[in-house]
Amino acid sequence: MQGWIAILFLVFVFLTGGGSRSDTASLAFLRGGAVLFAFWAAFQMDGADWRRIRIPLLLLGAMTAWIFLQLIPLPPSMWHGLPGREAIAAVDRLLGQADLWRPISLTPSQSLDSLLAMVVPFAALIVFSRGNADDNSRLLFAIVCLACLSFLLGFVQILSGPSSGAYFYRITNSQAMVGLFANRNHNAMFLASGVLISAALLRDELMRRQKRGLVRVGLSVVGLGLTVATILVGSRAGLAAGAVAFAVGYLMVGSVWRSRAVQSERGASSLRPHAGWIFYLPVVIMAALLGLALWASDRSTALTRIVGQDVAADMRIQAWATVRSMLDTYWVMGSGFGSFPDVYKMFEPDHLLQPSYFNHAHNDWVEIIITGGLPAAIILLVTILWILRGLRRGGLRGLIKGHRGDIRLSAMVILLLLAAGSIVDYSLRVPSIQVLAVLLIILLCCPKGAITRPD
Repeated sequence: MQGWIAILFLVFVFLTGGGSRSDTASLAFLRGGAVLFAFWAAFQMDGADWRRIRIPLLLLGAMTAWIFLQLIPLPPSMWHGLPGREAIAAVDRLLGQADLWRPISLTPSQSLDSLLAMVVPFAALIVFSRGNADDNSRLLFAIVCLACLSFLLGFVQILSGPSSGAYFYRITNSQAMVGLFANRNHNAMFLASGVLISAALLRDELMRRQKRGLVRVGLSVVGLGLTVATILVGSRAGLAAGAVAFAVGYLMVGSVWRSRAVQSERGASSLRPHAGWIFYLPVVIMAALLGLALWASDRSTALTRIVGQDVAADMRIQAWATVRSMLDTYWVMGSGFGSFPDVYKMFEPDHLLQPSYFNHAHNDWVEIIITGGLPAAIILLVTILWILRGLRRGGLRGLIKGHRGDIRLSAMVILLLLAAGSIVDYSLRVPSIQVLAVLLIILLCCPKGAITRPD
């Protein structure tokens, strides 16, 4: 029962949490539902469950507490002494309101939204902590199914046009395959994650005594199809992530396939005649699908964006000097979580003014320090060290070949891709991607034992 509840929670989050904007209509529904799921799971947990996730709970609690502290009003003498408040303090004096108490956050409403947003990762941590290895396997299959759904939905989006009802969000990349998301980069990162997870599941299938040929072929087709999809989405970061995901997935599956071929060499070469059919037929199918998609769409893909656009002219590169100035100003206490787009307007030079607005720093590592300051950076550093410690404790031996149910390599690479992607984007601000990351961290750093079942 617990496994199906976790799958229901996962599907619920991906259907309602594909956007990161604070004014997304589905967020209220998402957060309310997340609270209900969390309460249900919490009442089912025992002492061992709580002990297993106590460290990530404390880390999430520390970040939540810091966001809350940024909302507490400070005395004028203390607030005026904070960096980056000089212009506001001068305006207060001109208006005769120099004695106002203000919080650290320069945009309290946005910081309050960030505080409420912490409900989703808390709920994910509690819901997923109760699952055993068999429940987690079903969750991974659910993620692959959601990746396929996002791909198919994106295919419908580019065929039906920018005004199509297939786009879930009002502010979106309306001429791209965004799938279940509002941003094509986030969809591409999720599809690349689906490639790695499908490869891990295919490796597990190859290790089973009981052969399930249909499942094997299905996972092969899905892995190749999602790789092709990362090209169609039109995200340069997603294209790189898809290439890495395919290469790692091929190593995982290929290592097991070769070892099984060697083991069966004495008996019969039953694996060898099917090798081409298993691996090359899906390639032909996916190549045909790629050709069909390119023929049916006049939009740009990730490859054409690399060739046809000057990357140096990208807005995020032009704005980097301004972002650096913000970092130098607010790195101590931060400007307040969620405040970046409004604070950026205070620093924005005239030559960068345009009708659209710069909503994020497009470097989440830097933006966290700008908005959260040194305390947030310390919490983030401790989190990274704890994850690395969990990886070391789990061991790195036999990482590529692994064993049945071994998700280590796929989880590690996905988390690394999300971390690297955060240098140029903000995928981890999306609730559904946050939930995916929480699940992978639980599987890596605080897993639960499996219930052994026959093949």
